[in-house]
Amino acid sequence: MEQPKHLIFVCQNLRGEADPRGSCMARGGSDLLAQLKRRRAELGLKKRLRVMGSSCLGACESGITALVVGADGPAFYGRLDPSSADALIDECVLLGAPGPELRRHRLPPENLLDLSALEGGADADSQEGQST
Repeated sequence: MEQPKHLIFVCQNLRGEADPRGSCMARGGSDLLAQLKRRRAELGLKKRLRVMGSSCLGACESGITALVVGADGPAFYGRLDPSSADALIDECVLLGAPGPELRRHRLPPENLLDLSALEGGADADSQEGQST
C-alpha cells in the first residue's frame, strides 16, 4: 500500500453529558466521519486520502474537530458539519488549499480553542447549545 498524500482524523471521543467541554461524538462526530468516508469513495480518492476516527484531539470546546495532515503539515478544523466535511475534501485534497468555507473553520495553531473565526457564522449559531 502506498502512503496517502492526505490524512483526515475526526474526533470520536465521547464524554459524559455533564462534562462542560462536551464531546465530538455527542455533537455528531460519527456522522461527520461517515460523510467523509462516503465522499472519499464517491470521488475515488482511496489511494490519495485516508479518513480515520481518532480519540480526543484536545480542542473539545471547538465543536466537532478534525485534524487534516497534508503536504503543508497539520491543520485543525472545528465546528464541522456535513457541508464543511465536503469542503475538507474539496478544498484540502482536490484543490490543495483551504478555500473560503474552510478558512472559517480553521483553528489557529497557537490556540486551538480560539473560535473567533467562527463567530457570527451560521455554523457557530447552529452548534450553540449542542455542547453536551
